[in-house]
Amino acid sequence: MTRWKSFSVKVRRETIDAVNHFLMEQGSLGMAYDEQLLGASGDPAAPVPPPPEITKLTAYFPWETNLWDLKRNFLEFLQTLRESFGEGPEEFHGAAEITDSGWAEKWKEHFKAQKIGQRLVIKPSWEEYPAKENDVVLTVDPGQAFGTGTHETTRMCLRFIESAFTSDASPPRSVLDIGTGTGILGIAAAMLGAKQVLGIDTDSVAVEVAGKNAELNGVADVFRVEGTIFEAIHEKFDLVLGNLISEILIDLAELISARCAPGGRLVLSGIINEKSGSVVKEFSNHQMKLADETIDGEWTALLFRKEP
Repeated sequence: MTRWKSFSVKVRRETIDAVNHFLMEQGSLGMAYDEQLLGASGDPAAPVPPPPEITKLTAYFPWETNLWDLKRNFLEFLQTLRESFGEGPEEFHGAAEITDSGWAEKWKEHFKAQKIGQRLVIKPSWEEYPAKENDVVLTVDPGQAFGTGTHETTRMCLRFIESAFTSDASPPRSVLDIGTGTGILGIAAAMLGAKQVLGIDTDSVAVEVAGKNAELNGVADVFRVEGTIFEAIHEKFDLVLGNLISEILIDLAELISARCAPGGRLVLSGIINEKSGSVVKEFSNHQMKLADETIDGEWTALLFRKEP
């Protein structure tokens, strides 16, 4: 029998992805949504009504998670959510300690191998994948860190990274991955041909998980992960990756831009669509020129070039 903790919140449907992203960063191992699509007798309603405007999102955490700290962090996050989406009904709904013999494996049923872009394939460590010619297969064991490749923000980053190595006459040699999580972005860059990749994260669990994933994919000699703050990094890189929320990107725009070498590329994601203009405007003030933009659902990813 395994013990877990659950943490439930009420959210608008348009904020689910943002809250999901936040809870994964806090260490969530999986989510469940309360769609409430049942009739009065408990059978599926006919016709099925549209999803409710407000739904309950429940995240599951390891037993050692401090629910008081998690609740405090969520309440602080609500201010950022309001800045992005406006005032809404989001609130803490409840938490519980649970015992379940099978839940720890159930969430894995939803993490399947998937091809992203032309060559990259992301697969979980527990699943086999028959690789085709030219496939670059990245194996991920999420552990308690954020990043499986299934989220829109990660997928868009991976496509930009692949493009940098496959459709450019001068692919990047050095890469910086800010807030590396499972290391998926930096490891992808290493597997695609980067010679030096640095992943940084202030979460000690993420540092451990990213290091193990680098070993799992045979790039531990190229991908280095450090538990350090971004401000402590002073090198310049050919490619800089930042899958963070827009408010953090804007606050760090000058520092992030300074870490990008002249002529280098910068990939930013984790940006709510409505905030992309503000991010572009801020980075354009620091010698960064927008080269491409892509949208997936509620999220935007941006590709910049550093002016010489």
